[in-house]
Amino acid sequence: MYITAQLFNIFLRRDKTIKNIKIVVPSSLDTTYAKFLKIHLKNSKSYSYNIVTVGKSKSNLKKELLDADIVITISWNTKSPPAPKLKLIQIPAAGYDHIDFGAIPKNCKLCNVYEHEAPIAEYCLLAMLESEIKLSKSNIKFKSGDWSDSFSDHIFRGELLGRQLGVIGYGRIGKEIIKRAKVFEMQITAIVRDPNKYKGNSLSAIKLSSINNFKSIIKDFDYLIIACPLTNKTRELITLDIMKKMKSSSVIINIARGDIIKEKDLYTALKKNIIREAVIDVWYTYPNSNKIKNIWPSKFPIHKLDNVIITPHTSAWTEQMLNRRFKIISKNILNLLEGKKLINQLN
Repeated sequence: MYITAQLFNIFLRRDKTIKNIKIVVPSSLDTTYAKFLKIHLKNSKSYSYNIVTVGKSKSNLKKELLDADIVITISWNTKSPPAPKLKLIQIPAAGYDHIDFGAIPKNCKLCNVYEHEAPIAEYCLLAMLESEIKLSKSNIKFKSGDWSDSFSDHIFRGELLGRQLGVIGYGRIGKEIIKRAKVFEMQITAIVRDPNKYKGNSLSAIKLSSINNFKSIIKDFDYLIIACPLTNKTRELITLDIMKKMKSSSVIINIARGDIIKEKDLYTALKKNIIREAVIDVWYTYPNSNKIKNIWPSKFPIHKLDNVIITPHTSAWTEQMLNRRFKIISKNILNLLEGKKLINQLN
């Protein structure tokens, strides 16, 4: 008797243990990811799940992928082990820089997930506020008995009100940054590839500019936040020549990708005080393990400069963000098994 796919899926859902779905998690964060997966899959009683963590063991990964249905990973390429039964590669992040689309197994779907916009936007607002208020430095001075930041010494701090902010990129992150910056009554310009694309959108109180006009407007900004993808067109978009056109009091914040700013030029601009400051969360060099010490994020000693705040790619990393991500990932897994449309399918 002929049974349609839809009827077959209904039949499957009636059998609450019809299949044990194998999910492989190869990552240094495998136990963390597995914890969030279990939390959000526990209410999905139509299927049973076998979540396998393999860390960074290549031999274990090769073995476990042979009969895996789903893999949670940020990396897939021609060197990845065979996975003949694989139905879904779920990236637990937004970026897919390390995915080779040509290496994805036949009939396997690829999806990513976002939910990092809010913490990154908060990070950027903190960076700008810290640059104006210098709260951490004032705290250290005052705890040592130094009152020199007091109003009686006529030491002024800054404020964000009325400051000129340029945001390169008007995607998910750019929009969240701008939404918060508007509350501080900053003067905001979103720098995009095609301003016409956003006509009719709710863009009150901000300007739009094409990336083609970038050099002519860069002189206006007190703050420049980089929130665009790394592409052939944005690689080394910010050079020494660009930074020389900026105000000497300006600040650059990079939460996108390190290579959008030319590495040597960033160091030179800060070292020579061509710009006042930079806040950098994304880098040129990364360690193979977070346990490795003294692996500096650039071949230039940026970390030794006084006019830079550096963090190790942490701007998005909150428990709330991971919880939101794995809620969506778990929903995606269920959608896959029930033949429904996947969230953020890339291929």
